[in-house]
Amino acid sequence: MSDEMMRQIRQRLESLRRAGIERIPSPPPQRVIERSVRTDLAEPPAIAGPPIPRPSPVAPTSPAPVMLSTPLFGEPDIGGTEVPAEHRPDLLAALASEVAECSRCPMLVASRSRTVFGEGSPTARLMFIGEAPGAEEDRTGRPFVGKAGILLTDMITKGMGLAREDVFIANVVKSRPPENRNPTPEEIANCLPYLERQIAIIRPQFLCVLGKIAASTLLQTALPMNRLRGKWHSYGGIPTIVTWHPAYVLRTPSAKKETWEDLQMLMKRMGLKVPEKRPG
Repeated sequence: MSDEMMRQIRQRLESLRRAGIERIPSPPPQRVIERSVRTDLAEPPAIAGPPIPRPSPVAPTSPAPVMLSTPLFGEPDIGGTEVPAEHRPDLLAALASEVAECSRCPMLVASRSRTVFGEGSPTARLMFIGEAPGAEEDRTGRPFVGKAGILLTDMITKGMGLAREDVFIANVVKSRPPENRNPTPEEIANCLPYLERQIAIIRPQFLCVLGKIAASTLLQTALPMNRLRGKWHSYGGIPTIVTWHPAYVLRTPSAKKETWEDLQMLMKRMGLKVPEKRPG
């Protein structure tokens, strides 16, 4: 078994454990196949008397398969009981405390100032998901507050006509990687269960995934951004759209037009009024 397959298994088993599934049912027993065996050489001498009737063979029945609420691979299932709105703030606060004490990635623990859990409405219809915190986020403990965060806020407020407080903003990885490098696959695997639990608690109606790393993680794909954006995807049954990360838009002004096109798709699906002109 390859290292990549083992990593996926460990990641999904951890996700199952945190979702409350402690044991994966064993597969049903294999059907017993009767084999004919020659007995003419070892048959004991026949005993006079009436033949002893043999019971007719009964085919064994297999138990009904047990279905897991979360598949081991593929798109996650966040079905089950929806968390009541009044309980969500406490559950998110408890999860944030757990994230703050996490020490699964020694290098990130050693370099971070604090974890960046995420912020916004616990009943948000829309959730934005980025890659990892940067320097300003590490300093403040809040997501998307640097230059890229200012642009994201403008996208939300000026572009979509929403308040930042009405949505929820989070990252795949909750600690800043040193020198703002990309998070490693192991760091992503360690942190992903926290994001999965955030989504399960908030139950947003829509996801907007920002950038290639977040998109490839949630959608489990290696497709490039130009194949992912501009169309709808699904994460756990939640309509999901992919667009450029605000940091990329700042470096690549030509990406503004495509980002605005993606936001318009999202707004139409959400039933929001689309401005006639693109916001400056």
